[in-house]
Amino acid sequence: MEKQKPTYDLDAIKSVADDPDKLEITTTATLSAAALGFDREMIISTIKSIERKHFYKSMTTIANHKIWQDVYHFPSSVGLLYIKFVAGNVLDFALVGFKKK
Repeated sequence: MEKQKPTYDLDAIKSVADDPDKLEITTTATLSAAALGFDREMIISTIKSIERKHFYKSMTTIANHKIWQDVYHFPSSVGLLYIKFVAGNVLDFALVGFKKK
C-alpha cells in the first residue's frame, strides 16, 4: 500500500536525530550508509538537511500492512539517497534505510 502524503512529521524526526535515545538506526541502514562513506555524524547531518520537498512516498512494510514507512529521495555528494523512516517500537523513530537510489 502506498500514499503520497507523509505519515510522520518530518520536524519530529529531525528533532530526535541528535538523541540516540530517541532515534534508532538499524544495522542495515548503518551498513548501507558506511558503504557510501557515511558515519553516524554524517547520517545525522543528512537527516537534519532533509526537507519536505524530498518526500517521495509513504508505504507499508511487506510484513505488516499497518506499519507505514516514509521514503525520502535526498541529493548528496554520492548521488541520490533513498532514506526511509518508520515509527520506532522502542524509540521515537527508526532509520531503516539509507542507501544510494
